Amino acid sequence: MLFLTNTLRSMGTMSFNLLIQLRMKEIGATLFLIGLLSSLRGAVGTFSNLFWGRISDKTGRRKPFLISSLVLASAFYPLYAVINSPLSILIISMVIAFFNGMYPPAAMALSSTKKRMALGFSLYNSSNSLGMLLSRLSIGFLLIFIDLKMAFVFFSIVIAVAVIPILMLKEKKLEKKREEKHFKRLVLENGTWAVYVGSLLRQMGTSGSMSLIAVYLNDTFHFDASTIGFITSVNPLIQIPSHFLFGRLSEKIDPKIVSALGIFLSALTPFLMMVPERWAPVLAYATLGTSFGAFINGTNNFLGRRFHYLQRGQALGLLSSARFFGATVGPLLAGILAEKSYDLMFSVLGSVILLGGLVVLFFTRSGERSPAS
Repeated sequence: MLFLTNTLRSMGTMSFNLLIQLRMKEIGATLFLIGLLSSLRGAVGTFSNLFWGRISDKTGRRKPFLISSLVLASAFYPLYAVINSPLSILIISMVIAFFNGMYPPAAMALSSTKKRMALGFSLYNSSNSLGMLLSRLSIGFLLIFIDLKMAFVFFSIVIAVAVIPILMLKEKKLEKKREEKHFKRLVLENGTWAVYVGSLLRQMGTSGSMSLIAVYLNDTFHFDASTIGFITSVNPLIQIPSHFLFGRLSEKIDPKIVSALGIFLSALTPFLMMVPERWAPVLAYATLGTSFGAFINGTNNFLGRRFHYLQRGQALGLLSSARFFGATVGPLLAGILAEKSYDLMFSVLGSVILLGGLVVLFFTRSGERSPAS
């Protein structure tokens, strides 16, 4: 049930991420405002993921947070089809980002209850990637026949339908153990903090690079909206096998190595985008898909080993918050740099990602496994 809900939710939310860029360009927003959109959503997500993750740990329940997130966010999604002001889009996006923050830490923590944690994370991540793939393919086909406004309506319905499978999910409430170490102490031990910093820097670079990608592909390669949808679908298509490959690898070797590898591979994406050939964006998205599977499964498994189940909502929420903070700064920086040149934007952001890989590789040490739950 969780797999199906994740797939449908990802299909909807990932579609909006791309469609909103095209919508803002359609109503005359500047590159800076389009970049600011991702920055504001990232700023709200930085707070909301950690906030909701901590609350879900205290309650010992995950399912109510999944349902609430889907219901509340889906109530606002249809507004994108009717509002015509860039400022209004920014405000609505921030509200949705706050409610969306309930979902990732609760869903990831729920996935980690399986006996094989790596498999649980792989299934969670692959369902998100499958949803992203479906979103890109759907955009590619739908925009041949309908306009952007109707596409917003369609994906709003998809988000609403995602609530149905999770209603049938059974969850057992667990009581917190008294002997657990303090959360902040665990973050500081064994360089765990470096995983969060590296994740922040990676997300800063990738989110910044992708925040203007629809506009960049249209301006530079003259791809239409439908073609852009198909090109970007290469990313989630490659992510699916990558999740299982690197999820399995995370069981056999130190997860921090897998995480660092994913970050280093991620740095190739912005540099490939600068190649003035029409095949380059396709290869860049294939690289991004491969790298994300390594990064997210390595990081999830490292944190899953470090924290008890009833601390994982907060630990994984902090991971989402770190990534959202990167998604706040990256697009803002991208909007400023893109006003000078796209090559400058991609070069700076690619270097930021490389720095994140170095932080994880040199400062993170393996720690003891947490008690299984």
